[in-house]
Amino acid sequence: MKLTIKKLTTGIMMGSLLAASCGKDFLSPEQVNLVYNDVYWSSEQDAEKAVLGAYALYRGLMVNAQLYERGDVTTGYFNRGWNGGSSNAFYHIPDFTNVSGTQKSWGALESFANWGGYYKVIAQLNQCISYIPKMADNVFSAGNKSKLLGEAYFLRALIYYHIATIWGSAPLVLDAIENSNQVIDGESVPIYQGRSTDVQVVESVLSDVNEAIGRLDYGTPGTASWGIRATKGSALALGGYANLWMAFLKTRSGESNESYLSAALQQLTEVVQNGRYALEPYTSEAAVKAIFQGQSNEAVFELNISYEQGETYRADYGGIQALTTKLVPLDGDVNKDRASNINFVPASKKQFVYPEYPQDIRADLFFDAWDSPYNEPFSDVSQVATDRTKVTWMTKFASFMVDPSREWNEYVAYFADANVPVFRFTDVKLLLAEAYVKNGQAALAVPIINEIRERAGLLPYTGSDYIQEIMQQRTAELIGEGKIFFDYVRNNYFPDPSSAMTAERYAQQGYYWPVSGIILTNNKMVQQTPYWNGKTTW
Repeated sequence: MKLTIKKLTTGIMMGSLLAASCGKDFLSPEQVNLVYNDVYWSSEQDAEKAVLGAYALYRGLMVNAQLYERGDVTTGYFNRGWNGGSSNAFYHIPDFTNVSGTQKSWGALESFANWGGYYKVIAQLNQCISYIPKMADNVFSAGNKSKLLGEAYFLRALIYYHIATIWGSAPLVLDAIENSNQVIDGESVPIYQGRSTDVQVVESVLSDVNEAIGRLDYGTPGTASWGIRATKGSALALGGYANLWMAFLKTRSGESNESYLSAALQQLTEVVQNGRYALEPYTSEAAVKAIFQGQSNEAVFELNISYEQGETYRADYGGIQALTTKLVPLDGDVNKDRASNINFVPASKKQFVYPEYPQDIRADLFFDAWDSPYNEPFSDVSQVATDRTKVTWMTKFASFMVDPSREWNEYVAYFADANVPVFRFTDVKLLLAEAYVKNGQAALAVPIINEIRERAGLLPYTGSDYIQEIMQQRTAELIGEGKIFFDYVRNNYFPDPSSAMTAERYAQQGYYWPVSGIILTNNKMVQQTPYWNGKTTW
């Protein structure tokens, strides 16, 4: 079933993103019409609409659990339910010896190996970056021309950062598509272009980030755009991430990474000191729920999902909620709560997430039934896991509103009402701690580590392996937010000995995804990711 957006109200700033596409597929918002560029870019409203359209395309791409499945399920800390959830191909150890077999890990997930959706967003952003500078300055209100360009550069940098961490090498498309003489596919991507190296892609990210930083201002807490449109703070956070990733790439190739580590430290320090963000307290379940409902003091950049603003979708149809959350049946029949249809955390994996439980209060704030002993998915026919109240499921995004237009026989008809973080202040502070350690200033990382630990109900850290502790705190804090797997890759930190990311696979750069057969067929200049040659089902 399609994941569709419902337009419930009008007149809200971010509501304008998809106002023209009510009832259409939420994951396929429309782009600017490429044919009429000469007449389209004439007013400030045109430019604003084009940039907001890029936000909508990015949100449409990411809202359907892209971040979660690539960044969390791949760790193996989540397993699929008996009747639903994520594919086990995300986390199972593959069997490449059976040539005709289907247990090929990511090589069996062709839809996730297709980068076309990412380039659809890039095509829109390339239009913005190409045409907005050519527009007359006097059609814009003071400063807005530069700001809109800054947002476009930020979003393009963000998309290419995702591409760099997912696929590594990829086509670097920076020019706008001007006319039909350019050979393009259905996603507006030039077909005949090969893969640039992962270093070249990240270099482009850093260039765009610097453009965004120079054009954007810090946001103001409490304003309508706080956390859901790009600011100098979100651009600096992205710069910190990109510089640390580049430092990882340079280390891998035996080159100096000092300049990138230094740049990451400078950017992350600036956003922490000047970004007007603050850690929210973990005083209650309601306090934590409010963080993920969106636009809290921790909101550096997040996907806006709001029932009140009319930008939402049915949580039982898709999005991260369809994979992670139980729903209260509207007819009172608990057997319809989706307990067997969602991902859960097996008991054997919990030591890697909250090793200091029960002292660590985050386990019970971010999850239900953390003390469950189940290693198997719940099912009425299971020999062991037969109690639906013992399913360990994530509650971070469990904010909903009942669909007032539901059919009589729709028993879990809820709209999602929780934003999806891309950068959260807790994330940024721990990233700064990592940058301190890698710049030889571990003593400055300790206060951040202990601040995070204290909020979680834990005693100060007394060990000496600071990177390991930072990775542990990032795991405990950011689980479910699409970060953990990439953190592990960046630091070669895979604490679970049964992880599918073996030392051999890591050494062969098997942390990069394969490229789908559709891409390989359409673009003969693109070659398969080396690790995945002969290891896919397509």
